[in-house]
Amino acid sequence: MTAGVRPRVVVSGYYGFGNAGDEAILATLVQELGTWADLTVLSADPAATARDHGVAAIPRMDLRHIWPAIRGAALFISGGGGLMQDVTGMGSVPYYGGLLRLARLAGTRSMTLGIGLGPLNRLASRALAGWALGSCSALVVRDAGSVALMKALGLPADRVHLTADPVLALRPATADRTRAILTGTGIEPDGPPIVAVALRQWPQWFERRFKSLSATLGQLAARTGARLLVLPFQHPEDLWISREFALCAETRPEGHRPGVTVLDHPCTPAELMGIVGHCEMVVGMRLHALIMAAATGVPFFGLAYDEKVRQHCARWEAPMAQELGDLDDFEAFGKRIEALWSQRGSLAEALRARRPTEVDAALRNFSLAREVAGLTAEVRP
Repeated sequence: MTAGVRPRVVVSGYYGFGNAGDEAILATLVQELGTWADLTVLSADPAATARDHGVAAIPRMDLRHIWPAIRGAALFISGGGGLMQDVTGMGSVPYYGGLLRLARLAGTRSMTLGIGLGPLNRLASRALAGWALGSCSALVVRDAGSVALMKALGLPADRVHLTADPVLALRPATADRTRAILTGTGIEPDGPPIVAVALRQWPQWFERRFKSLSATLGQLAARTGARLLVLPFQHPEDLWISREFALCAETRPEGHRPGVTVLDHPCTPAELMGIVGHCEMVVGMRLHALIMAAATGVPFFGLAYDEKVRQHCARWEAPMAQELGDLDDFEAFGKRIEALWSQRGSLAEALRARRPTEVDAALRNFSLAREVAGLTAEVRP
């Protein structure tokens, strides 16, 4: 690398799709890598990515742009997020794995950064993932389950590094900005405590389970005077289920109706982090709603529709429904939510005490990126 010239880093992930969790990952990468590198991001919406994050962006499916970008880069990063898995379809492993092999062909150093690996339920997926990941100089993952899967694939143990999700290091919006957003939605920032809810569509959402969730949280809010704030993390996909939850939670007898607000417009990742940090409690399926809760010291309850949610809750020793089927037992679920509410003060203290160690682990993603890129001295603002 020429002295005084900033290295160029190409980043691949689920970017440009309007998913707040993935956009939060990218915002953190820009925040940390942008101090020493120029980023080029593969995106489904390059114009939006360039506008929102202030980086160069190219179409994620156009080899005419991808090949020269990777070939001329100091480093190719795959991550973060749950990219290499075969649950949401058969295309993810070939796509992300193919890009890693393309970097190998171009002679560009590559790494994963804070990813969650798997599930890989098909033999073909496992074989392809192992072959593609084997070309990386560093295999950096965010949870212990991914470490175990890397080893099961026969990948070199000395290349595997356990860190934490990058979003733990994201800096939230200012308190003034957070308060302005809440006020704009009709919520008094200094008013009743806020319980955030972050849901997503999923095939295992049956009517009984959905009613168990909405009734439990609705009753809690009505009894305690708390306000429910529903946070769609992907627009517009999460809007209908968010509005459905609000309608169900509000359908209660006069005098027992909770206040419910749906944040129905997109916010920046930093703004979402600020909003979550202003809450008293978070209940959710969306992984990065729970990660933001952990990062800001807000007690949370995970609805584990996927292994990544289970891994996060286990790491932070947080309560969770191991699967959506746990909500079938309305009484047991209600007791667990009530326990979380009653213990929220001590739980918040425990989260805040643990935060520095976890943020250091998240920042390790970026020091490893510097090492793989051939840099050693840490440069931070």
